[in-house]
Amino acid sequence: MRTTAASVLAAVLVLCGLLQPVSRLAHAEPDLHAAGHPTADLKLTRDDILTRAKSWLDERVPYSQEAKHTNQYGTYRQDCSGYVSMAWGLKTARWTGDIMQVATRIDKKNLLPGDSLWVHSSAHQHMALFIRWADTAKTQAVVWEEYRSGTVASQRTWSADRTAGFTAIRYRNVIEGDAKTCAAVSLDHPRYPEIAAAATGALVKTAQCLLTAAGFPTGANGPTGTFDTTTADATKQFQASLGLPALGKVDSHTWTALLARGTTPQLQDGASGDAVLRLQRALNAALDAGLELDGRFGANTTAAVKRYQSAHGLTSDGIAGPKTWAALQAGK
Repeated sequence: MRTTAASVLAAVLVLCGLLQPVSRLAHAEPDLHAAGHPTADLKLTRDDILTRAKSWLDERVPYSQEAKHTNQYGTYRQDCSGYVSMAWGLKTARWTGDIMQVATRIDKKNLLPGDSLWVHSSAHQHMALFIRWADTAKTQAVVWEEYRSGTVASQRTWSADRTAGFTAIRYRNVIEGDAKTCAAVSLDHPRYPEIAAAATGALVKTAQCLLTAAGFPTGANGPTGTFDTTTADATKQFQASLGLPALGKVDSHTWTALLARGTTPQLQDGASGDAVLRLQRALNAALDAGLELDGRFGANTTAAVKRYQSAHGLTSDGIAGPKTWAALQAGK
């Protein structure tokens, strides 16, 4: 009975963030050398790291310590350290016990997108990819991570207490000097007010990234957060492409069209996922609807869709179909 109880306890604790299997303590688990898998630890820019990392978020790769995921970047374990190993372009997936063979400790105040937050102790073993700070005091980290069984690779915001329990580390092969990425720019805001020339801040970065993704680049230096003449010109060109007044400022119509871009699946109560999240953003821009951006199509999202449909002469059924998407993507 004592042996059985110990086995059960060990099985329960074998989760990323708790304990690792004994076999992984001995050596790094070899990876399959699928097409695209590195033959040596890669030297990557921060753009490269975030692009690789975002692929698992987009593909909603489920957490697992046994399974491996393969895409254009290679084959890696689907746990917390396997995810960071993939993002960093490592030949062999590391784990929390040996990741420091390819990383160095840094001060938390110096964290940059693509660095990692890491802990390895007898009680707690976990790591995640740092994306940005959620607060100006730099106490709450926004991370991309493979978290635990039953979840998929996703973005989470850690509390100050949780963040404080981790050490900041940096991949030794990162190539510094690039800050031209939109991967770390959030598209989620409680409101999307009008922005124009001389505006600065996170909303400007969001608009710049959305414009660039739509094919209207806002400058070679990436999302600067300053609404300059290049951003104004890109905004005018995007507006003209949709037949909107080319005002050069991102108003509610322009926000709605930018945020709604993408696939147009039929969505209704009970749906979830990235398309629902895009719909919620677009409705918040169009109606100032105040929807929680959670990617879940519930009663509030249904009510907002009905309100939008009614305002634009569409059948008010609460289902986001082709006509509703078309109106949103036209900036109506």
